[in-house]
Amino acid sequence: ASTWEQNAPLTEQQQAAIVALSHAVAERPFPANLAQERILGQDTGLSLNTKDVVADDGSAAIEAVLVNTNQFYKWFTDLEAAMKSETEEKYRHYVDSLTQRIQTCDDILRQVDDTLELFNELQLQHQAVATKTKTLHDACDRLVMEKQRLIEFADALRSKLNYFDE
Repeated sequence: ASTWEQNAPLTEQQQAAIVALSHAVAERPFPANLAQERILGQDTGLSLNTKDVVADDGSAAIEAVLVNTNQFYKWFTDLEAAMKSETEEKYRHYVDSLTQRIQTCDDILRQVDDTLELFNELQLQHQAVATKTKTLHDACDRLVMEKQRLIEFADALRSKLNYFDE
């Protein structure tokens, strides 16, 4: 890096721009949904200055001055975790919704299966009743024919007995 700095020196204006950018970056606030605790610096005595700032929408944002790379990595890790958690929450909600719908579909399918089973039982009972009805109808037809034959026999017998009555 030192060779590069020697071969491409910065002008005063460029150095001033870098200083202004570093100040702007150092004052960048944390996202509103990231809960940040006060972090003390290490043996160097450097500390991370944080203060809660209430935004216009009422949510609390944290303004942080990152002094060293460890604090930056901690801040960045927390930021990534918060973003990941937020994304995972959306998917968890979607999975819960799908799970409930699957459960509802399973319940409906179970009810349809139970209804189909009851319908099959009803169909078997209908066939049994139809068979018994046909058997009863056939028996009635036989009895009617036997009754007719007996009536004819009784009429024939009566006509023969009338001969003895005269």
